[in-house]
Amino acid sequence: MNRSLTALLLLTTLASPSVAQSPRTDEKTFLQLQHDWAEARKKRDVPFLERLYAKEFTVGLMNGGESSREQDIAMFSSGDLKPAVITDDEMRVSLYGETAMVTGIEHLEGTYKGNSGKFDLRFTNLYVYRDHRWQLVRHQAAQIVNQLVKK
Repeated sequence: MNRSLTALLLLTTLASPSVAQSPRTDEKTFLQLQHDWAEARKKRDVPFLERLYAKEFTVGLMNGGESSREQDIAMFSSGDLKPAVITDDEMRVSLYGETAMVTGIEHLEGTYKGNSGKFDLRFTNLYVYRDHRWQLVRHQAAQIVNQLVKK
């Protein structure tokens, strides 16, 4: 009887969809995704961006506007946006089942339509686990402006 019960429990556990298809959900996964995304943007690796971005991916722009998945990919494929440096710091990963939020500070240097610039941004990225991989659904960033506060 014990063998039958043990076998049944083992079979049930292995057949469970939540176990068989659970995403890899450790912090290292998202730190690596962030690194790979930075490298893909610097190298203008459009196939990587197309795989990473969910079909409904959007970017919240610093001026309050919105950019679609297609618009974001086009900036890199056209060469309008050429990041030379992308580094992330102070990253935190929060996991919520098959959803994850990554926050941090991103330092960017590069050119946009021939104009050079450097920015430090506080960002939030929202990922969902879909089609057996993590996909980026939303990127939101705001420029960090250092101001002296008078007392």
